[in-house]
Amino acid sequence: MKKIILTILFVLLFLEVQSQIQKIIYVGENYQEIHENDFNKLLKTNLFDTAKITTDTAIYIKLRFKEYFGKLSSGEKRQLNKLFSSRYKIDSTKKWLIHYVDTLPNKEKMPKISGVIVYDSVHPNKTIFMSKKEFNRQYKNYVTKHKHVFSYPDYQKNIKKEIKKISKKTNFIHIYNHNKGIPTSFLSEIKYYQDNVPIFKKIFSDGMMNYKTILIYPNGAFYLANNYNIYKEEMILNKRYYKQKKKVWLSNHKK
Repeated sequence: MKKIILTILFVLLFLEVQSQIQKIIYVGENYQEIHENDFNKLLKTNLFDTAKITTDTAIYIKLRFKEYFGKLSSGEKRQLNKLFSSRYKIDSTKKWLIHYVDTLPNKEKMPKISGVIVYDSVHPNKTIFMSKKEFNRQYKNYVTKHKHVFSYPDYQKNIKKEIKKISKKTNFIHIYNHNKGIPTSFLSEIKYYQDNVPIFKKIFSDGMMNYKTILIYPNGAFYLANNYNIYKEEMILNKRYYKQKKKVWLSNHKK
């Protein structure tokens, strides 16, 4: 009898532990569930990166295009033209280069000097602050988790420097979602606008995250990327380069 009770307790304990283990579910770019092998094959094509969502019962790992080429319908482009013209006073006959920023920092909480925060590989909550020069000297040949942080004067300087790199033939603006504490006077000066609609979340998103770089041509053709790369963006603003890049991307996507 004692053995039977122990066996039942063991089975119940096993089932309880199993119920607490989160299942990993692999998802394609269109949210369809796919096999792990197919997921890994697609990841090796270099067309995708991944996003992760955790729930109480499962961990969803989703493929996201690193970059994406598409075209807005004439109706969508007209809506954007009206929105940009009335809300932001932006010329719809020019190309638009948009950096989407989810959250702007708090000026008061920014460090007094710029530097790099390095995370301890053993204790993730432990960090070391050092200058960029010191970081390059110590970690030049090592991959380590780190974050670049800027003082408010350097933050302002970097944004103005970035804006100067883009030709005046292109409307270069930033759209943000939340502002934790950057003065609105500075935001007006550098063309930072809040996404109050929020139209960007509806159009330029894969349903989980917004694309950070958005380039839109007057005819509605657009390019999206998951990160900011001002040098690459300068190149893709060239129409000939844009067409070549799109042709290669479409070919790889078809395969």
